[in-house]
Amino acid sequence: MKKLSRNDPCTCGSGKKYKQCCMAADEAAHAAAEKQKQALQSQLASWMEQGLAMHQSGQLDAARKFYQQILALQPDHADALHLFGVTAHQQADYAQAIQFIQLSLKNNPRNFYALNNLGSALRESGLLNEALQCFQQACALKSDYAEAHSNIGNVYKDMNRSDEAILAYRHATILNPALAEPWNNLALIYQKRKELDVAIQCAERAAALLQNMAEIHNTLGNIYKDAGQKEQALHSYQRAVALDPQQGNALHFISVLSGQVSTQAPVTYVSKVFDDYAERFDQHLQEVLEYQIPTVIGKQLRQLSIGNTVAWRILDLGCGTGLVAKELAPLATQLVGVDLSEKMLLKAQARQLYHRLIKADLLGMCSQEASASYEVVTAADVFVYIGQLEHIIHQIQRLMLEDGLFAFSVEAAEETLSSDPDSPGYVLRGTGRYAHQSSYLKKLALTHGFAILQCLPQTIRMENLQAIPGYLHIWRKLP
Repeated sequence: MKKLSRNDPCTCGSGKKYKQCCMAADEAAHAAAEKQKQALQSQLASWMEQGLAMHQSGQLDAARKFYQQILALQPDHADALHLFGVTAHQQADYAQAIQFIQLSLKNNPRNFYALNNLGSALRESGLLNEALQCFQQACALKSDYAEAHSNIGNVYKDMNRSDEAILAYRHATILNPALAEPWNNLALIYQKRKELDVAIQCAERAAALLQNMAEIHNTLGNIYKDAGQKEQALHSYQRAVALDPQQGNALHFISVLSGQVSTQAPVTYVSKVFDDYAERFDQHLQEVLEYQIPTVIGKQLRQLSIGNTVAWRILDLGCGTGLVAKELAPLATQLVGVDLSEKMLLKAQARQLYHRLIKADLLGMCSQEASASYEVVTAADVFVYIGQLEHIIHQIQRLMLEDGLFAFSVEAAEETLSSDPDSPGYVLRGTGRYAHQSSYLKKLALTHGFAILQCLPQTIRMENLQAIPGYLHIWRKLP
């Protein structure tokens, strides 16, 4: 519509010229609208500034409130949508993160930072192809975006496409040599490939860039350990623990490398090992390590049940993904599993064989259960993470009914150690796993009121093409 000039007839129908009629009122209304718009923009800018300050200080809930205030007045505010999505990602609400960052990109499709953050949320949700596309789009918009190239490497690493991951990480380090993450991830890939000299170089670069990050020193320690460089490994682990006393892996291997015989592996070490292992656990154990302990436990217990009406309440200690449950579920009226790893428990839950699944350490869980609750207790490949067994055996004995069966496996320690009166009856090996002497186990059975029904020599697993010897024990609780 044509803008009215001063001398045009006023559109109100008065017959007067615009300047003599409504022009002053219209100009006042326009000025008021502009003032209101400026006030709104000033308020939105103030909230954004405060939200960013809260966000950068880690106060995510406070930041979200400011972003929500912005969106209440301007629902298509691209930056508020984006940053609200980032806070959702940081709080592990990946669905909400994806939703809000996608809305942001509708209003600003060339925001490469938003594309990178959307890719990260998609990756966390397991949508790797979609994540890769976002990171690639971010790099197309900003070719020197080192973080996005590093994230492309992360996706390829997740996809087990290590050659492409290496190229992406190397590109990121060229663009920004001071970016630690790609150096660290290169170290992990080369470690997995057994290219340990290159892995050490990359891990040392990462550790030099982030000297106060415990996890990177822990990674460097792992690689030095694999390379047989004991002193360097010990130094790196000690540095990791100095920075973070809860670094379970570093704590455990300090014991291993310094010759200390700890009583059990740290809970944080065991839970992380199996959380990281959960996705490939069953296939790797059965196809690579030739792990057969659950099958053998099932076979032996079924043989012992022949001729009896079996309706067992079974406690599966260290249940993992539920391999023992596959064998024993037909014999169980109640099947309870306990494990430290949440990701392993999710796999076990998917089998729909357990009546209860509990995330807890074994001793703590057992101490909470009622006495005489179970006819059968199993512990397949569990005591390799516990050296001193007295406390857990005491609790297991308390939980079992008379004539109940206890089936477990151990790695075999050299019996020559038993001549040492100070020997605890177990050793902590360089693998980080405990092995137990048969004499120690016999003493435990006698002390805690068990009869040893079976002690079967058994290959626990294959390691570097070598059979790891051990035993499968089945004990009966005496009256």
